[in-house]
Amino acid sequence: MRIILTIFTFLFLTACSITTPKMNIPLKESLPKSIPKNDRSEELTIILTFSGGGTRAAALSYGVLKELRDTNVTINNKKRRLLDEVDLISSVSGGSFTSAYYGLFGDKIFTDFERKFLKKRVQTDLIRLSLLSPKAWIRLLPGLFERSDLAAEYYNQLIFKKKRFRDLRKDAPYIVINATDLSLGQGFAFTDYHFRWICSNLSDYPISRAVAASSAVPVVFSPITLQNHASKCNFSPIIWSSKNISDEEQKRYEQSLAIKKYRDDKEYKYLHLVDGGVSDNLGIRSLIDMTTYHGNNMWNTFNAYKMQKTKKLVFIVVNASGFPNTNTAKSRITPSTFDVLDTTTSIQSNKYNVETLDLLRSKFPTWKKQIARGRCAKKLTDDCAKIEMDLIEVNLQDLNSKEKAELPYVPTSLELTSETVDKLTTAGSNLLQRSEKYQKLVESLRFLQ
Repeated sequence: MRIILTIFTFLFLTACSITTPKMNIPLKESLPKSIPKNDRSEELTIILTFSGGGTRAAALSYGVLKELRDTNVTINNKKRRLLDEVDLISSVSGGSFTSAYYGLFGDKIFTDFERKFLKKRVQTDLIRLSLLSPKAWIRLLPGLFERSDLAAEYYNQLIFKKKRFRDLRKDAPYIVINATDLSLGQGFAFTDYHFRWICSNLSDYPISRAVAASSAVPVVFSPITLQNHASKCNFSPIIWSSKNISDEEQKRYEQSLAIKKYRDDKEYKYLHLVDGGVSDNLGIRSLIDMTTYHGNNMWNTFNAYKMQKTKKLVFIVVNASGFPNTNTAKSRITPSTFDVLDTTTSIQSNKYNVETLDLLRSKFPTWKKQIARGRCAKKLTDDCAKIEMDLIEVNLQDLNSKEKAELPYVPTSLELTSETVDKLTTAGSNLLQRSEKYQKLVESLRFLQ
């Protein structure tokens, strides 16, 4: 008995010394953040969004990156890969593994990512770590350590190599990792802008914890917690305003203004973040919010992110919404809790995704007018009003019948067979390549000056 107590005490003390996860630290100064153009064309802005869906989403978005890598274009008489023209990647849940890895390691993703994540038995490893490790039993006691903290440690060690946001490549696209704040019931993005509202330093924050928050499926994983330091620094964000807003946009506008509540760090002392797909499974709404934060005006947003010379703005949305699980209708046995959670989440996401895409498209006419008006007011030229916008969707639902037969129901999981991963990767490449809008984009870039 004494030996058992000794072992238990040792495990408890050892666990307690490492149970408190690293929290976000206060911000010492406020610095503006722009989308770095680097060597990319100033006339073209490409924004990718990677949806949620576990490894299914990560593999599909990985296939899209491969197709962009293999697409060569000539812009201003300079040959380059279309991948090198991507300015921003906004991601959710499973898609965040792909965006974060590419933001950190660049082309190494094409040699390492399958081994490091896509074809790795991540889910099995996490279950083993949480259920079969005596140290984990102690660490996972209520109030000490949570399941997502354990997952974040795993991601930190084996996938992201202990990197933080300051370690993102200088020439990388601007990476936006999206989660959902339970207190406000809306999205929270791991960007300098959102972190400034809670007076916190994003650059020192581990990439692994952001990805863990973005992919923290409720019930399966626990929330990732941030501390609100709003009263600890003198920085006070400018509260924006907008006139002549339509009745249709009023509710959404007021919802985005809820971010002001973070300035009260007594009422909102902590942010508990879960899967970004709860508030937006496509990673689009946080981008629309960027415009709302800048007076609901896209020209203001262009100025803030140094995009004033953009003549062509392209969104490539990677939608990994899965197919329905038809097996449930073939059995009298009640579906498992996991199957019910997976299916109901997919149903909600699929319906919400359509509304999100419609919302983005509906913004284009207004944004074009704002940009033309702002740019021409600044400098009147023959082409100051020229601005094109397009939306290209890569959606699993658009696979042909043969491909769908070969790739039936794929669960939202962090572990898939190598064969399934290969099929999803190929699907991402093929769907983008077959897109008429994408082919028109590639053709048009031959004349972009």
